[in-house]
Amino acid sequence: MKHPRALLNTIIVATGYLASRVLGLARDVLISNQFGTSAELAAFRASFGILDLIYLVVAGGALGSAFIPVFSAALEQRRDAWRLASAVLNLTLLALVAACTAVWICAAPLVALTVGRGLDEAERALTVDVLRLMLIQPFLLGVGGLAKATLESFNRFALPAIGSNLYNLGIIGGALLGPWFGIYGLVWGVNIGAALFLLVQLPGLRAVGATYRIGRQPSDAHPTRLPFLSFFHAEGVGQVLRLLGPRIFGQSAWQINIIAIVSLASTLGSAALAANAYALQLMMLPHGLIALSLATVLFPDMARQYAAGDRATLRATALGGVRAVLFLALPASAILGVLALPVLRALYQRGAFDDTSAALTAEALAMYALGLAGFAAAEIVVRAFFAMQDTRTPVIVGIGAVALNISLGWSFLELGMGLGGLGLAFSLANLFEATLLLALLGRRLGGLEHDFFRATGAMILATLACALTLALLHRSSYAVLPFVAPGDTYRWPGDFLPILVWLTGATVPGGLVYAGVAALLRVPELGATIARGQRILSRVRLR
Repeated sequence: MKHPRALLNTIIVATGYLASRVLGLARDVLISNQFGTSAELAAFRASFGILDLIYLVVAGGALGSAFIPVFSAALEQRRDAWRLASAVLNLTLLALVAACTAVWICAAPLVALTVGRGLDEAERALTVDVLRLMLIQPFLLGVGGLAKATLESFNRFALPAIGSNLYNLGIIGGALLGPWFGIYGLVWGVNIGAALFLLVQLPGLRAVGATYRIGRQPSDAHPTRLPFLSFFHAEGVGQVLRLLGPRIFGQSAWQINIIAIVSLASTLGSAALAANAYALQLMMLPHGLIALSLATVLFPDMARQYAAGDRATLRATALGGVRAVLFLALPASAILGVLALPVLRALYQRGAFDDTSAALTAEALAMYALGLAGFAAAEIVVRAFFAMQDTRTPVIVGIGAVALNISLGWSFLELGMGLGGLGLAFSLANLFEATLLLALLGRRLGGLEHDFFRATGAMILATLACALTLALLHRSSYAVLPFVAPGDTYRWPGDFLPILVWLTGATVPGGLVYAGVAALLRVPELGATIARGQRILSRVRLR
């Protein structure tokens, strides 16, 4: 791996994800102020379970993970890579049209049986209406996702990152229209944002020499075949489809898992459904910044290392990525878990998002945070399997994790554990998935190093010390600073700046305790993180 370029790409992707997540927070702040945990927002959030199923299965991560290795190999071997890309695009368009048409026709029974199972008749009707209006979103994101995968094959990460931010800006624009158009302002903001995500990447495709080739060469066996339908004559299409098959199954299982969570949350009422969505979105903030950014950069490198037969470097890249992710994700999980209520108050509690909304969301967030490290680590390990062109293993493990999540979630609800039970089920399932995938990756690449276990154990001890410090600081502040305590104790805007100051004052010592224990136990990632930060700062100063 070329470390300077990898560092630059990581910075680009991490910056893009940071901007995307910051914009996502701004988006959710505006949405929470306007809609709180209302039935309108519940309908909007519920619709995304089905929309994401279309996007992720047809043209999201599934297609990217199958397309990038085959397309990269075609480029390396100087085969007609653009003919392959054109054929895959044609297949993607056909699949998206079919999927969106089917969902439009079956929207009412689909909502009633899945994401709207616990909603009343009026709330279900609103969800159906919102879902149908937003069906243009997965189509645009699907084509944009293929453009993103193509650019990332050339190590071009900037435009896809910009596109993700423009998508959020579109939704923010829709949220600002909320006072006039209600939830429909958000709906059209989503569609406009999806269009911007695709359009901004088109100049990048032109820069890398992309050409749309409808299909045939003069030597093809069927000269009378319609060009648009000549999918399978491009070399490599069959390989993409073979890799895509298990991945589609896995993505379907994962999104069914999310739909099941939404469905279970809906049985607790529309407010619980909306609160659960806020908690999941907030948990995804550190996941996107820490895990997705690094995994996006490492995936093409690991694919090239596997193609070159360099197993030792692939093993070092994968395990090094997991350790780097764990080092940052573990303290983030402690902060979100222990300080869930103060964090939510500082971010969202204003306007329609009241103390009841904050308490509901905090109940879920505290439990979701427990699984953040496993969720983040699995992102790297899954990409390592995909780089080895093995989509079957992570899919089988993922299906097991989904089954565990759904069964635990249903059981915990039956025991009266509420939204916290759904969050705990999600966390346990993700920890199971990450642990099993790591064990299988170790077997594939010659075993996990002793240093890996020692460093991971030391990080866990440092996290426990950090969590204990945060819990003591939080509990000891109740009497003096009531706005951090549970109940109707927080007032906007008077308590906003004080709670921000308190959060800073609590997280800094918590972070110092984590770093101190990590230094005492000689965790290498501490020095690597500090060095990486110094290199980034030096680059900024030079500019």
